[in-house]
Amino acid sequence: MNKPETASRSLKNLLIEPNFQLKLIGYFIFVFALTTISLYSTTFLFFWKLKQKAVNVGIPDGHIFYRYLANQKSDLDGLFIGLAILNFLVLIGLGFLISHRVAGPINKLKNYLKNMAKDSEDFKLRENDFFHDLQPIVKDLKDKLK
Repeated sequence: MNKPETASRSLKNLLIEPNFQLKLIGYFIFVFALTTISLYSTTFLFFWKLKQKAVNVGIPDGHIFYRYLANQKSDLDGLFIGLAILNFLVLIGLGFLISHRVAGPINKLKNYLKNMAKDSEDFKLRENDFFHDLQPIVKDLKDKLK
């Protein structure tokens, strides 16, 4: 059984509307970077203040507490990096998914309007696409042009 042409995917057509999709994914990456930096800064500040408190209460340099603190920070840094990588991949995946759900209908509408004829098939979007409210508007437009 042959798949319809619209269902075929390749790296060549990964981006439907590249300008829009890359800009949207860029915003996702910016928000990811901002939140990741702020969260890491918080943990860094926490451990720095904890070390300062230890110094203020008189724990001498070379004490095992500082080694323990460094090990805890190292463990947390490892977890943080792993979660940051996972979050980045999830956000990039969601960025592509959401951008396709927006860019697909816009691209389809542009192509439909360019090639619209009285006998052309109806304008239909995929089930999970955004902008389903465009379908009746395009149908009304087509009916008016008949």
